[in-house]
Amino acid sequence: MGGHGTACHAVLMSPNPCPFPFPEPQIPTKSTSATMASSPGPAPLAALLLCALFTASAASRFAPADNHLIACGATAPAVLPDGRRFIPDSGCASTRLRSQSSTLPAAAPNAPAAPSPLHAAARVFSCHASYDLAIRRRGRHVLRLHFYPFDASLASARFHVGAGGFLLLHNFTASSPVVKEFLLPVHADVLALTFVPEAGSAAFVNAIELFSAPEELVGDIGTLVAADGINQTNGLSSQVFETLYRISVAGHKVTPFNDTLWRTWVNDEGFLVNKESSGTKAWSFGGRIAYPKDSRLMTREVAPDNVYSSARSVDSEGSVTWGFPVPAGSRYLVRMHFCDIVSKALYQLYFNIYVNGHLALKDFDISSTTGYLAYPYYIDFVADVEDEGMLKLAIGGSKMSRPGEASGFLNALEIMRVNKTGGGMDGDFPVILDMDYLLSKGIGEFARSLLCGLVFAGLFLALVTLVLRLRTELKNNGTIWSRQSIDSGDGKLARAYQLVPTKTDY
Repeated sequence: MGGHGTACHAVLMSPNPCPFPFPEPQIPTKSTSATMASSPGPAPLAALLLCALFTASAASRFAPADNHLIACGATAPAVLPDGRRFIPDSGCASTRLRSQSSTLPAAAPNAPAAPSPLHAAARVFSCHASYDLAIRRRGRHVLRLHFYPFDASLASARFHVGAGGFLLLHNFTASSPVVKEFLLPVHADVLALTFVPEAGSAAFVNAIELFSAPEELVGDIGTLVAADGINQTNGLSSQVFETLYRISVAGHKVTPFNDTLWRTWVNDEGFLVNKESSGTKAWSFGGRIAYPKDSRLMTREVAPDNVYSSARSVDSEGSVTWGFPVPAGSRYLVRMHFCDIVSKALYQLYFNIYVNGHLALKDFDISSTTGYLAYPYYIDFVADVEDEGMLKLAIGGSKMSRPGEASGFLNALEIMRVNKTGGGMDGDFPVILDMDYLLSKGIGEFARSLLCGLVFAGLFLALVTLVLRLRTELKNNGTIWSRQSIDSGDGKLARAYQLVPTKTDY
């Protein structure tokens, strides 16, 4: 399963610390305070106002305790349009790369130009390799792995990826550019991110993001929707999730530049099942989204303002359905985002929510839940997808709403796959992810081979010494080896080797 060679060594340890992308908020000095206390003119006053706004924005910006941004195989930092700076994996002290054999940096060809600075290089592994990432604060983390196969050998590479002993990707092939995102709990001070090539193949990665997730990002309780009814399910906060879709309903694409967690949200047009459905309408909102004051459940880290500023609605007789291809035989967390930018007043909307054709929520009244307009809210549903490999979500109008007016709406949604077992996203497979075990196993095999060789050499040396000593003793006693022809008893001669005395002995 990709374990080649027994020489074990660590490579690419750097003496330089990793810089974090955001500076700490600056505390005003005495001179600054004195200046503010004076009577400045209009221009200095405007400058001070802009400075104050920038400081307030920096203070509210999400700053994760752990923030590993790694450009794998690169020789220089890669700076993204959102301002983040990815450090080469050979230049970060908080990251250590271990492998049983040498790893190779690979550079993308000059033409065509890579779509992102992160795609200009990659780290290629011919056998087991592991990045050890230092963790400052244990808890849930966001992990993103960037794969950009700029070479045919990379596009055909087949490998496994694990984190902390948990198998994230099994028999994975990145035949086209893709970013794989996971939300996983980290319970150690070091997270080992392991790459295991299949026999005769290789593994690679272009860039790695690992940062602490906000506590409010994933709750513990969801609503399980199945054919036999609706039930509450617990324990979501301890699961591992793979993000498959982030959708901005009736809105523009949201890039990492406009998301505090550097996420991408795409438009829903390509996933609408009944595009010609009557009674639907797209909405856009230019006002202010009112987040709950001092709330630890609803913040801009859960979802950015942009996705709440658009929506798609249905009237009391209409419905709209979205369809998403997903791997069959898995369980999914479906998060639906709501923010009432449609109503003119409270308590005018009532609608139904469907998951995989099953009624998940009847006559939902968001005003009773939030108590405000333009106030964000989300609901977590859990559903199993079997053989069909398609997850369908829908909203439908309610008879409790006024005829001819908006009855229900949806602003955004997220779909995340839940791990099947405690050992992997796709189940338990015999893939060894523990680099310490592999390295100790290699050292152990080498030690055993060395010991056997020493024992064999010792036995051979003892045998040679014994023969030489015996020969010397026999010579000193006047006896040597001699060959004679003797009668075998039936008239034939036979060769015999026997000890006979020499003439000099007498």
